[in-house]
Amino acid sequence: MCEHKENWADNRHSLIQQAIDIGPSTPLTLRSPSGALRKTFYHHVRGHSLEMRFLVWSPLAKDAKVAIAYDHRRDLTRASLNRDLKWGLIDDCFSDAVIYTGKAGDPTRMWVRSEICDALGGNVSYSGRCLIDDGKPRRRTIFVAESLGSKILSDAIVKIWQTAPAADQSKIAQRLGDVQMVFLLANQIPPLNAATYSSKTARIAGNKSIDDSSGTILDVLTIARAQTNKVFAAEPSDPVHIVAFTDPNDLLSYRLFRGPYLPTDMIITNVIVSNDKTYFGLLERPDTAHCGYGWNPAVIATVAKGYDGKRVGSIPVKVPRSCGLGG
Repeated sequence: MCEHKENWADNRHSLIQQAIDIGPSTPLTLRSPSGALRKTFYHHVRGHSLEMRFLVWSPLAKDAKVAIAYDHRRDLTRASLNRDLKWGLIDDCFSDAVIYTGKAGDPTRMWVRSEICDALGGNVSYSGRCLIDDGKPRRRTIFVAESLGSKILSDAIVKIWQTAPAADQSKIAQRLGDVQMVFLLANQIPPLNAATYSSKTARIAGNKSIDDSSGTILDVLTIARAQTNKVFAAEPSDPVHIVAFTDPNDLLSYRLFRGPYLPTDMIITNVIVSNDKTYFGLLERPDTAHCGYGWNPAVIATVAKGYDGKRVGSIPVKVPRSCGLGG
């Protein structure tokens, strides 16, 4: 949530670059006609190629916020803190979740889906389906999502799976089987799934049918990996590890809980961290509690080095510590 610009991608790349000391990179920025951008950094690390992609979708929600900004006139007297929270936290940040869950979120959903499809080695057809290109190599993949991005990533994976042509389903299962880890910083899938909750839900294990209102990235990876094991038995993959970071005082973050249908090779870990000081046992600043994952040494170490389910490391790095909630 909150408006992000290209420097957000630069800052996040710098964070990982410092944490694993991978040296210089070759950057490439691709902008869509609507202004959304993918910034990619290419590295060569000890004989291997590392490609880091950062998606900035904020421009896709810009027009929907125009009407909200009319309230920023100064003909009302507001306490300065309340004004900054309203203009920043509510009008800029919280509105992103409202916009995304409605029809105005369609451009974001479609653009991110096309980007995830591309990352998996496919192309989105005119009908909106992800078609895998056999000419593109398979590669180990890690997804990292922040805040509202957790829901956006989950929806993109679900839609790619739902709309897959029968002939391409096994190919998509193969590419999803190459996903090694998923990091969710301030996971918001549970509350945002509630916006489209329905008591009539499709089965979410054992077949391709997944209901938009209840299906998540966990369900798709479960089914895809099961099919991969059957179709590509000669190419076993490592267990997929899904790590959700939560500060207990973050009002906008939720833990993940595994269902009974998840396979044994899918590991879900909730890592509890603290992003700021707690004052007198009563309060942690709500803004830094939510956006402090980006500079939390434990989170940085886990994302940069991976997580084996045991100890969480600590890598402090120098990155901007700003939530961007000012008016």
